[in-house]
Amino acid sequence: MKRNIPFTTKQDINRLSKEKKIIFFGAGNIAEKTTRIIPQNKLHAIVDNSTNLSGEVQFGVKVYPPEFLETEQGKGCLVIITTTSFSDVSGQLERLGFIPSVDFIVSPVLNDLRIIDELESIETSLMFSSGAPRQNTSLYGGGIYQLSVNGDQWKHEKKIDGNCYGITKYKENYVALDTDRGIIEFDKNFKIIRQAKLPSGSRAHGIDFSDEKQIFFVNCSYLDTILFINTDFEIIDEISISDKQKKYGKPAHHSNDCCVWGDSLFVSMFSETGNWKLDVFDGAILEFDIVTRKLVGAVVRDLWMPHNIKVIDGSLTLLDSLKGHLLTNNMQVSGDFPAFTRGLDYDGQYYYIGQSRNRNYSKNLGLSKNISIDAGIIVFDVQTKASRFLQLPPKLSEIHSIMLL
Repeated sequence: MKRNIPFTTKQDINRLSKEKKIIFFGAGNIAEKTTRIIPQNKLHAIVDNSTNLSGEVQFGVKVYPPEFLETEQGKGCLVIITTTSFSDVSGQLERLGFIPSVDFIVSPVLNDLRIIDELESIETSLMFSSGAPRQNTSLYGGGIYQLSVNGDQWKHEKKIDGNCYGITKYKENYVALDTDRGIIEFDKNFKIIRQAKLPSGSRAHGIDFSDEKQIFFVNCSYLDTILFINTDFEIIDEISISDKQKKYGKPAHHSNDCCVWGDSLFVSMFSETGNWKLDVFDGAILEFDIVTRKLVGAVVRDLWMPHNIKVIDGSLTLLDSLKGHLLTNNMQVSGDFPAFTRGLDYDGQYYYIGQSRNRNYSKNLGLSKNISIDAGIIVFDVQTKASRFLQLPPKLSEIHSIMLL
């Protein structure tokens, strides 16, 4: 999803109107405020869809019907939309052949309202997984869900029942991890096509697929191991985080998600040293070389229960879950949320971030002054820092992965 009309500033108006007169589309209060930020003597006319305003004079210029834009007097001007009906007017102008950001823009006075309007008008569909205990209902419990959003209405429905965690795209289908079934492939209608068992007690959590290598990489939390699985769902190799699990018979690092990029495999974990059970949460992202199977080193440190590492727009991106941070752009905090964040996808405009019930909220005391216990999906605009929350029932307490459909 991309904005048809980018947000504008006073500088944009100055740049676009250098050799043009300005016409306001919309009379009244917004137009009056916009007169304060445009160059002097640039306002040529006002057009408005309300025919009863035609012929009036506002701010020293005459008000005309929209047909004025097609006359010789109206051509070649920069149109600035100065009405709260900016979405409808934008479409009206495009139908007349006007080009966004060239022939017309929205007044910067309306930027805040545009943010709200765009967030409230989202129409999308996504799937998310939950590793909660299985329940005989389509509304909560572990499984894979579809969430359909239509403006201010949204509904969710469980499509596959199970204890489900990671999801990745594979050809025209999807491949996910289920504690009981193992690794499963299903189509866009959520029909399971095939499945294969994984090692007992592995608790497979994160999965990614390399088109180049034609290999699935499956991060097993209880084994501290990343499995290499071919397209026939056969295990062909593995990488161990360390020798602690084999030495002590217990998982030490709580590795969870993984991401493949070229020959690099990035793995998120609660503890780089393997001491999270001693309350040492030295969370990290480690890089392994797929070809040599060797550890390259720690890419990011000082994390607290990180999840959902991805490469988005060429930038390594992840959720520092307990802190509620979205990390992008050289691991800067691009978003800060009062929740345990887990589950991440991006549509080019908005980040979709899962929020699970925070079972560890007491660890955040002193770090956060607002700790949410609700579950749902956060829709976040990283440019404006605005968001909306699609709340889900409290019984649906766990979200692990998100994938836009």
